[in-house]
Amino acid sequence: MIPLFLALVLTGPAQQQPPPFEVPPAHDGRRLAVYLVTFGPGPQIWERFGHNAILIRDTVTSESVAYDYGRFSFEEKRFLIGFARGRMQYWMGREDGVALLNSYIRRQRSAWMQQLALPPADRIRLRELLEADYEHDRGRYRYDYYRDNCSTRLRDAIDSVIGGAIRARLDTAASGVSYRWHTRRSLENNLINWFGVDAGLGPAADLPVSRYQETFLPLMLRDYIRGVMIAGPDGQLVPLVKGELALAESDLWPVANAPTDWTLQFLLAGAALGGILLLLGRAAPAGWTRMVFGGLAGLWALFAAVGGAVLVFLAFFSEHAIAFRNENLWQFNLLAVVLLPVLPGALRGEKTRGRVALALAWLVAVGSLAGLAMQGLPGRGQANGEIIALALPLHLGLAAGLTAAVRSRSRAPS
Repeated sequence: MIPLFLALVLTGPAQQQPPPFEVPPAHDGRRLAVYLVTFGPGPQIWERFGHNAILIRDTVTSESVAYDYGRFSFEEKRFLIGFARGRMQYWMGREDGVALLNSYIRRQRSAWMQQLALPPADRIRLRELLEADYEHDRGRYRYDYYRDNCSTRLRDAIDSVIGGAIRARLDTAASGVSYRWHTRRSLENNLINWFGVDAGLGPAADLPVSRYQETFLPLMLRDYIRGVMIAGPDGQLVPLVKGELALAESDLWPVANAPTDWTLQFLLAGAALGGILLLLGRAAPAGWTRMVFGGLAGLWALFAAVGGAVLVFLAFFSEHAIAFRNENLWQFNLLAVVLLPVLPGALRGEKTRGRVALALAWLVAVGSLAGLAMQGLPGRGQANGEIIALALPLHLGLAAGLTAAVRSRSRAPS
């Protein structure tokens, strides 16, 4: 059940409604009220960035319709394949406005409404635009998480009926941050999600974005749209937002104001694990230490190889443009997969496999060092310090530990 004040806003008659004999006809935009509705973050990875909708209410009948974009279903045929390839087909929703608001409030998501001071003709135009989009195959479109998502679609719909005022105000204003900056702070609630997404982003995610581009986040659109001005009835500029209302506010799933720098924590973890590999490699002639070293070295090589395979696919065989030229390929090297079959033989003292394993281990470690060296190159743009801090000590620890283990086996009596 929605709060009383919300019921009054959405279902009660407008206080300035004219007498019944002066009610505007159905095609008259004066009887419509248009709201930008913004929902706060939720717990799931796809909810961490928030959501929004345009709600249009008929002030005479009290009927309201909410339009939103960015809908998807894991159960749709070939959805996961399309997502992996960067060909995401999402669609828009069209449903009762109160029902949509209730669904988010019941899930304890924050919700805000901003009434837009659109002229009556523009209210009609906006509704017709959204209806036409929905009628065309339920508004299906090629989704892009930064450039064509739920928020950018609403932004562009509003902008199209107000003559581009949003873009004119925001597109030349620097934000001082990047897509990666916003992504990191949004995903900090789950370090595994944070690591996986951050590792997959290439240097394009580190380019500075304008405030206009920042509106891929619903909450940023909510904030920035407050400063947009449009022509009023008398031709004078008036704020696009004529009123705001906080429907529900929740602090269950907060998003940090700025991302945390995890470089030191990742470096300590990488150094500790790399040090363990080195110590176990030096003690590898003993049976149990050799097995433990082989198990841990194999797990890290498998992790690096799988990570490398994913990054190679994203960078060269998908349409995820944000993942192209990813420097983390130096840290998650696909060559590590070749180390897996020769590692057991190398630890048993087989000379040929020992030489191959050492060459591969040191080649991967040198590649990781090359990735670190690239940080100092002019024009280098990828912020992947945390990934390097974790991976480099592990690669060095594995290579040095394997060197000690292979040499100790070669000196051991047969």
